[in-house]
Amino acid sequence: MIEREPIHNQTAEKLRQLDIKAVLFDLDDTLIHTGELFSKYMTEYVETISTLLRIDPQTLRIRLQELNDEGYHKMGVSPQRWSLVLDQLSQELNDDGVVKENLNILMKIYTDEPRIKSGAKVMLKGLKDSGFKLGLVTHANTDWTMRKLNQTGLLNFFDTIKIADENGFKTVEHWKSGIEMLGVEGHQCLVVGDNLKGDIIPSFSLGAKVLWMPSSWSVYRQGEVPEGTIVMDELSDFWDAVQKLA
Repeated sequence: MIEREPIHNQTAEKLRQLDIKAVLFDLDDTLIHTGELFSKYMTEYVETISTLLRIDPQTLRIRLQELNDEGYHKMGVSPQRWSLVLDQLSQELNDDGVVKENLNILMKIYTDEPRIKSGAKVMLKGLKDSGFKLGLVTHANTDWTMRKLNQTGLLNFFDTIKIADENGFKTVEHWKSGIEMLGVEGHQCLVVGDNLKGDIIPSFSLGAKVLWMPSSWSVYRQGEVPEGTIVMDELSDFWDAVQKLA
């Protein structure tokens, strides 16, 4: 018989003291490094276009990020927003087609395998072995979500998966649905996410305990942090963060 790690027992005990029966997670940049893929291929795209058009790469990088942020507010996380972004960029650069011809570079974001966050599988297994229900509430293209879960081997950890429409935004209704699918009440849940408005604020409003791992993307850090939110820098801080919950 394999002896369980003491930290797993301590965490389970703490969560049970708080009457937590389920833990729900966001996926992108909470359990996996999705932002790395955006950074990698946006950089490759900028290097390619700046070389072909002989323009300053830093200026192009800043403008591409600005247009991507604007595209998010108009079209959510849909990959189709890149067409909107590049249409605008092409007009601004008067590029004779080069900008849109290299869209395939950005589309690699949605096919490459993301890295799993350090400690993610150990954490999920520890929680599952302790008897907690596990849910995933994510915001992305459905096919892309399932590809990432299969690529990383995370799929089978979850009892339920709720995917918010890629063309909209993750809201309280998505978290409410995810909680109901697990057969528990909001106050019986712990939620872990990186998006303040999309993960932390809505789940907190349902009575859940929350652990926030602030995103590197400024759009996901906008909003007022709910009182009692525990902030952690890395997913590996999960065990210590749970002990701070009240």
